[in-house]
Parts: sequence; structure tokens; C-alpha cells
Amino acid sequence: MHFLPRLRRFIQQHHLIPDNARVVVGVSGGPDSLTLLHALHRLAPERGWQLHAAYLHHGLRPEAEDEAHFVAELAAAWDLGCTIERADVRAIAAQPGVSVEEAARQARYAFLGQVARRLSAPVVAVGHHADDQVESILMHLLRGSGLAGLRGMSLATPLDALRLTALRPADNALFFEKNSEEERFRVMLVRPLLPFARDEILAYCRENELEPRWDLSNEDTSFFRNRLRHEIVPRLKAINPNLTTVLARTAFALQGDYEALDAHRRALWREMAQMESGRVRLNLLAFRALLRGDQRALLRRAIAALRPEHRNISWEHTERVLDVLAEHPQMASGGPYTLTAGLEAWLSYRWLDVQEADFIPSDIPQIGAPQRLPLPGRVELGPNWRLQAREVRWEPGEAPWLRQKSTNLIWLPIDIPKPLMVRPRRPGDVMQPLGLNASKRIKDLMNERKIPRPARPRWPLLVDAQDRILWMIGHRASELARLSPDAVQAWRIELRR
Repeated sequence: MHFLPRLRRFIQQHHLIPDNARVVVGVSGGPDSLTLLHALHRLAPERGWQLHAAYLHHGLRPEAEDEAHFVAELAAAWDLGCTIERADVRAIAAQPGVSVEEAARQARYAFLGQVARRLSAPVVAVGHHADDQVESILMHLLRGSGLAGLRGMSLATPLDALRLTALRPADNALFFEKNSEEERFRVMLVRPLLPFARDEILAYCRENELEPRWDLSNEDTSFFRNRLRHEIVPRLKAINPNLTTVLARTAFALQGDYEALDAHRRALWREMAQMESGRVRLNLLAFRALLRGDQRALLRRAIAALRPEHRNISWEHTERVLDVLAEHPQMASGGPYTLTAGLEAWLSYRWLDVQEADFIPSDIPQIGAPQRLPLPGRVELGPNWRLQAREVRWEPGEAPWLRQKSTNLIWLPIDIPKPLMVRPRRPGDVMQPLGLNASKRIKDLMNERKIPRPARPRWPLLVDAQDRILWMIGHRASELARLSPDAVQAWRIELRR
């Protein structure tokens, strides 16, 4: 089957470009993008497509000026819309950990997305082909990857799903704007040339007398992809001349497998995960019952949910936690286990928590530094809790402290040594719980009460002027809080949400 019929059929089979759609085509002037623009231009009348060429000058090569003029003249000759802009890729690449290749990629996709948004175009088409797919798969394999990387580039992917983390937020804003109907406008990135080999694309250029511009930086083997293209891939093709076809088919097969697994894991995520600001909670009992591959995927998803800008989650980031779970199947409390980018994992009885290192839960009281509790008065304990103190008097024999009992309420003798302070736990803290004849370590009491480990260092303790613990707030009162039977007044201190 000739090139155009194959392309038409491929686009229809995979629903890459809707009829009557406006399509932004990323054009560099090279053979791949030139072939894509020309072929789509020939198919456009029968499908009602409105094509718009878009070229980004990266500011890296002097010949880019000539390429920009070439694309503009070509678009004018074919009566197509055209946008040409410039980006400072070297400035983007000056950030730590951002290569020139990656900076150029991110700048290009942001540019194409912005052009598409301005034109209300639902589709951006780029010229990646089967040989590019081979290089992508090998790059991921050599760097270490799971199924998500080994499936290669997708035929279609939402542009707003790309992690353009090296760019300023303003450069990504257009991906998330709303259209006139106040609905999210999603731009799809499509790759119609993925089934075509480089040789077929070059042949198309010759047959149609297209004169592409050649990017000499593609010959620079200091770039990882170029080393693969010019040194490694030719050796592999010497072993298997059908390498491009074989790996392209493998990528399509793995894409299907990935979609099936991803659907399964999305269902697990909906069932098991609870999202908060700064924390993801995974049901620990259900998590332990999963296969390790599903555990790894959910843990990576939790990291990505908290750090969407973090592209490379390494093997070590997840395996450390999974090893602990495998080696200690009965352990319900532990941590912190360092993950990446300021995140930690904790075992918190019912939950496996993935959270910010300085996360303060809203569902439990916490305190960072000692604070005085005025009598009467109050102290804030985190975003959603407070400790409220007031004086209460009663008639002899009424004793409201006998009727009003709660772990969130304590009654203190009116002559308790003041000032009272609320402070976080310290190493070696002990207390004699009300009703016991011996002291116990606060550490042991927290274990008994199943207070989550990440909350323990900042758990509030109420102490008197001599720093004696009166109350492990919300859990256990001290013998020092015991009222005499003939008391007619006390300090009533309550933990309120």
C-alpha cells in the first residue's frame, strides 16, 4: 500500500484526527515534519482539516533563521496558517538537571500547546516515526524503565499530561485554560507517522520533490539520542535488519498491555487511595494483599500525585518501602522511609502514608513549639484543632467532672502549678496515667493508643509549671489531674475540632 493510503487508514483506524478539525502541525523543515505537513495537506480536502504550521526557533543554531523563513514561505505557498516564535532554550537548560535536549523538547511542546489554544485547535500533530520509536525504546531501556517507558511514544496523548517541569508556570498556563463554555479544553498530541520508517519518509520526499532542511545537530554524537542513532542502532540492525519493524510492533503491543494494566491500576487507586493536600493515604491491609508490581505502581502514582513535576522516580525510591513491607508482614507502624523530592513514607496502622516531610495532618492535633495555655484561654493545635480552657464552679455534691468524661476533656485542680504549657513530645518523657500506680513512657502510651508515628514528634502534651505531664492530649490524663471528692471548682480544658 502506498504512503498516503496507509496514512489515511492509520489515522482513521486510531481516530487520531477528527473530521473538520483544526490541526497545528509542528514543522522544523526537516524531512519528517515536511512529509507530515505535505501528506496531511493532501488529505485535508477530503477530511475537512484546517492545517496550521508552527515553527519554534530554539536560539541554538544560526541556520534556524533560514529554516523559519523556509517554513513560512512553504505555508504561504500552500495557503496555510503559520506561527513562528523563538525560545531561549539555553536559559531553560541552565537549570540543574535539565539537558539542552530536554529543554528544547519542553519548550517545543509548550509552544505547540499555546498555538493550539490560541487557535482553538484540538489536535497537535508531530512527525515522530518508527525509527524515532526505536531510539526512544532503547533510551528508556538503557536508562532503566518499566512498561510505561518500554511502550515508547504513544500514538495520542493529552498535551496537558506532559510534565514540562523546566518551564515557568506561565508557559504551561494555556494547557489548563477553559474554553468559552467553561469546560476544560484538551489538546491532543498525535503522531500519525509512527508506523513509517525513516527510509519511507525520505522516499516520500524524493517522490514529491520536497527539499527538506537538514539539522546538522542531529549528527552531534555528544547527544544521547544521536549516539544511539549513529552508533548503536546500526549495529543492532546488522544483527536484525528488521529491527525497526520488530520494535515498532513491540511498542504497539506493549501500549495495549500498558492500557489494560493502567485501567486496572486506576481502579485500584480509586478504591484504595485518599488524597489530601500534602499527603496520599493508601489502605495498608489492601495494599499488602497486592502483587508487588501493583504495589510499585500505586506507590509511584502516589509520588507523582504529590510531585507532578518530578519526572524520574528511581527504582530505589519505591523498593525501599516495598522491601520493608515484604520483610515485616505484620509491622503496622514505622518510618519515616525517605522517598524523593522531600517526600516520606510512613506505616500508620490502617494506612501507608506518602507525604511531605513537614506534613501536619488536619485530622489530628499537632504542635511545633511550646505555647502557653492561658487560664482561661486557648491554644491552636494545627489548622483544625484548639485547646480551650475555662474555670467551672459547682455546688457541693454536683461534681460535673464525674458525668462529663471524654478522652478530649480533662479537669484540673484549681491550684495546679501555673503557667500551663502545651509542648511537643521530648525523648524520655514519662507520665503516671490516671488510675495507675506506676509511671509509663509517653512512647509506650503512644504505641498503646496507636498514634501514627509521623504524628508523634509533634503530638501535644499539656504540662504544668514544673514540666510535669498532665495530659497526653486527646488520650490519657495524669494522676496529677485527679480532683478531690469535695472540690467545687476546677479548670475544664477541652480539645475541640
